[in-house]
Amino acid sequence: MLKENDIISKVLLTIDKVKGSLTTFKTSVTEGDYTSLNCPNSFTRTLIWKACLITDSLKIQTWDSRLSDSRVVYHQLVKRDDMKLPWWDLDKDHMFYETEEITRKTSIKRTRSLRNPKPVKKSALIRVTNIEDDPLSSRSPSHSPNTKYIHTDDDLELFQAIILDIDRLFPGEEFFHSNNPKSIMLKRQMVEILYVWSKCNPQVGYKQGIHEILGLIFMALYKESVEIPLTNTFSSDDLRILSLYDINYLSHDLFTILNKFLVQSGVISQFYENESVLWKSIEAFNVKLMKVDQFINYNLGTKLKIESQLWIIRYLRLMLLRELGNDLETTSLFWDKLIASQLTNHSGNCITAIPDLICFSIIQMLIQIKTDLISCDFSESLSLLLHYPIASKFSSPTHRNAFVTTLYKEAVKLYELRDKDLKLYEYGIKLNNKYNPNLKISMSYTGSARSSADSNNSSRRPSLSRGSSEANSIDSRAEKMKFEKLRLEMRLKKKAQQIINQ
Repeated sequence: MLKENDIISKVLLTIDKVKGSLTTFKTSVTEGDYTSLNCPNSFTRTLIWKACLITDSLKIQTWDSRLSDSRVVYHQLVKRDDMKLPWWDLDKDHMFYETEEITRKTSIKRTRSLRNPKPVKKSALIRVTNIEDDPLSSRSPSHSPNTKYIHTDDDLELFQAIILDIDRLFPGEEFFHSNNPKSIMLKRQMVEILYVWSKCNPQVGYKQGIHEILGLIFMALYKESVEIPLTNTFSSDDLRILSLYDINYLSHDLFTILNKFLVQSGVISQFYENESVLWKSIEAFNVKLMKVDQFINYNLGTKLKIESQLWIIRYLRLMLLRELGNDLETTSLFWDKLIASQLTNHSGNCITAIPDLICFSIIQMLIQIKTDLISCDFSESLSLLLHYPIASKFSSPTHRNAFVTTLYKEAVKLYELRDKDLKLYEYGIKLNNKYNPNLKISMSYTGSARSSADSNNSSRRPSLSRGSSEANSIDSRAEKMKFEKLRLEMRLKKKAQQIINQ
């Protein structure tokens, strides 16, 4: 069977299974039912990402117009002189080097190969990109057809920084490092996407880490892309389906996806925009951690004095890409669920809880290694945080799928309880009972705490017997008093910070 027919079959089977409902489809993704393991004959990751972030519908008849509206933005952007990449400014022996004349001819050829692009809508452009002024505005002198754009030092610095990161992206992945013409072409596409995206988002610019996020999505969607054959054997709906997978529009779609997955989701504004907002996000994470598990928060921050910024920045900015394993499939499964959790309001903008879901997922992952964390010294704990032992969490694709699904579901539960401090605390106890059944923490009225790992040595057990109902009652009251004390301290600290900032 042809690859094109495989794609058509997978899409039709999926749409039929969910009865054409995008909501049902998203639920199937977040519940862990729609994966390559559970649906080997119908799973396609491209459908997840493009249906959730571009077409916003599983009605095939609507795909033409929605894809066109989305793709024309990138098409018009790359035609602009100030968006053209200065490949000719590289050293002549660089693998990306080409003369300005070759770049111009390539640009003309690619423009002509695009099939009937519609005029861009300014409103669509402003919605997709996150810039103050319309990049297609003719008021800018650099866009005048009679004025040749001259790349600035900032342009060249941006260009070279992106190339450097793309050159070392995912070492060991043959997809990017086979050193054949195809691999070089793929890297050039990624450099262009990041360059154009960065210039369209000047308030953020290019930051390390964005290339890894794009790299994983690029690799996943490229592997499912096709060159639509020039034949009349396909029906109109078949061609609409194949258009979703058209390799000629991969860069266009990735540009839109990058905006919606990072910009409109709040990931950029909370984790990337500047150092100030990043520190606020880290502080917000610490507050969440204290509400869910005070002991981990105390052990890391007070006892070991491991400042969160020493380890958590990578967790946040890469959305657990490295922490969830080196095979990248685990991360892909997790991200599938994140984008399926996004909603769209009446203005067409995404409403999402992705930043919070990432934070609560990290807290769960800390609870899962809590026994090891509290028994380590400073260097051992930091090493554990920087090299999260994900390999021990699953030994097969089935375990991997179950792990990711549970991670996401428990993050959603914590997110739903985010404004209910006591409920968060109680759910934290539930998670500890699940992941650390042999670890007991006893509290006293003075606020001291003692931990004990279950063993044959009874002297290492908590001072209060869990078998006594009276002890249970005392222990419960003590824990609640401890929680109330910590919550009061947290509120006072927040109030003090507000006064200082005024």
